[in-house]
Amino acid sequence: MENRAKKRLLSMSLIWLMMVPLGCVLRHDLSPEKSHPSLEIPLFSYERDALQPRIERFKEENTFWIEKVTFPSSLAPHWVTAYHYTQTSRQVPPTIIILPTLGGNYFFSKNCARYLARHGFSCLRFERTANPLDPEKGLTHTEMALRHAVIDIRRSIDWLGHRGGAHLNRIGVLGISMGAIVAVLASEVEPRIKAAAILLAGGDIATILATSKEHMVIRFRAGVMRTRGIDLQQFHEDATRILAPVDPLTYASRSDPKYILMVNARLDSVVPPPCSEKLWEALGRPLWIRIPTAHDSSALFLPYLRYRVLKHFREAFAGE
Repeated sequence: MENRAKKRLLSMSLIWLMMVPLGCVLRHDLSPEKSHPSLEIPLFSYERDALQPRIERFKEENTFWIEKVTFPSSLAPHWVTAYHYTQTSRQVPPTIIILPTLGGNYFFSKNCARYLARHGFSCLRFERTANPLDPEKGLTHTEMALRHAVIDIRRSIDWLGHRGGAHLNRIGVLGISMGAIVAVLASEVEPRIKAAAILLAGGDIATILATSKEHMVIRFRAGVMRTRGIDLQQFHEDATRILAPVDPLTYASRSDPKYILMVNARLDSVVPPPCSEKLWEALGRPLWIRIPTAHDSSALFLPYLRYRVLKHFREAFAGE
């Protein structure tokens, strides 16, 4: 099994080496510098009680160990499960919060967490909590799930500070797909998050939900339309109204583009490219890499994407 995995990774790396010169597009047209306001957004406020999670030593490697961390979500009755990759050295490195895709396994986020940990970062890798796209619960639940996902991230940063072993001015966030939408929203809302790597995300969540060809989104959209007896236009209008408070476009002016990396797939049918461009513009035109793949086949570029993410966070926290 190990040899098979090595061969697969070698094959993917060779494909990456052939494809990178052919189709990657980088844009970096920074808008004027923006400050990150510390003003609290009431929608994402929470009671700052001392979080007391259950902690279980999960695995140990040469330079870091992994702990399983669980605690009650701010959205009852759900529980949050995360994995804390802690460096064994006495130095306190930056901590990167990692957020997963909407569905499937955790291959991408696990791989990125292990890669960053092996290169000296601590990580807090989240697993999925409440499904934001439940057809039976509808758009109001989607807004609530996204809002509480951000609140749970903020609570986990409180815990990192209370526990020690993390500098709260050296926090980054990495998200993939739906996790990237939550990641950029969290980076806008939470001033302790300094840097963000946003992979395969976009702004204007209503348009993403109304046009995406991802099967979980299609099922959600069809279920909501059927339950409420509405057409696609009304679905889009309702989603625009209900989800505006948790759309990254709403708070994008709070971000500093110097500390943001965006990556998108040029042939994406899950997150439409116009929605990605909207987010890029709203965030102040940060470094934007567009790879020549569809959404799911972006995994072919995993070695390259890991390298770019590592480079981004190293530069963001250099000299601190």
